[in-house]
Amino acid sequence: MKDRKIRQRILAAALILAVAAAGAYGLRKALRPRLPLEGLTVLLTGDSRSSDDYSFYRETLEKKSGCLAVTAGASGKTAAFNASDGYMSLVTGRAHDFSIWLVGGNDDGSPGTVGTFDAGSALAAQGEPVVEGTDPFRDYDGTTFIQAVDHIMRRYLAERENMKALNRGKAPEMIFCTDLPQQRDSADSPWSRRENWERKRLAILECCERNGVTCLDLYELCGFNMAEEPMYTEPTDKVNDRGVHYMDGLHPNPKGIDVITEHEIRLMLEKRGTKQ
Repeated sequence: MKDRKIRQRILAAALILAVAAAGAYGLRKALRPRLPLEGLTVLLTGDSRSSDDYSFYRETLEKKSGCLAVTAGASGKTAAFNASDGYMSLVTGRAHDFSIWLVGGNDDGSPGTVGTFDAGSALAAQGEPVVEGTDPFRDYDGTTFIQAVDHIMRRYLAERENMKALNRGKAPEMIFCTDLPQQRDSADSPWSRRENWERKRLAILECCERNGVTCLDLYELCGFNMAEEPMYTEPTDKVNDRGVHYMDGLHPNPKGIDVITEHEIRLMLEKRGTKQ
């Protein structure tokens, strides 16, 4: 009988401690400032920069905003791959509130490869070919950078209403970023040329205006000074940070990602009508 009473007292004391601990946790949670994007899912799409090759992109966005960030970038792939049925089905088949697109890291932007839909555009004035849009309900079959970007947007928008069922009845929002500058091998490489960076930027701006898609002009907003960054060389080094805002002249490092996510969070809050 005595042992039984001792056990009952021990259990009662343990219960009291557990309730107290739960109350303290609840109090800490209630007092913790709510992060601005808690409860939302953000899909990071594009190439290796949005993949788990560099998981600090996802981790930084989650830590600063409270969202669930999902990395869906395809390492080593071009915008044409991102426009393919296989990749677009992966994106549109996942529940998310925002998708943030950063494409073009593997497209060099050389003259004649970018294209334009407008014969009166700045790209046409540079000699870029005037092209037609592709059929968003068929697998991508374009040949220029602008066609791939436009196809991604129109395919996503065509399926946006269908994605509501995956996302608690709310259609997700698309945010398309202008590509970031980069440099590879030497100053003579097409990827290292400013005019090619800016040609891709103009194509993305044109597509965003054409399709009514929200554009985040990271090229202009971040203002990274490439003279301070190393030249990217193969093979990819996912560990050593050799630059100021870049790991290697191509992939942003944690400092670069910190700048990028500040702009992304601010824009997502604007889209939700929330002040940061």
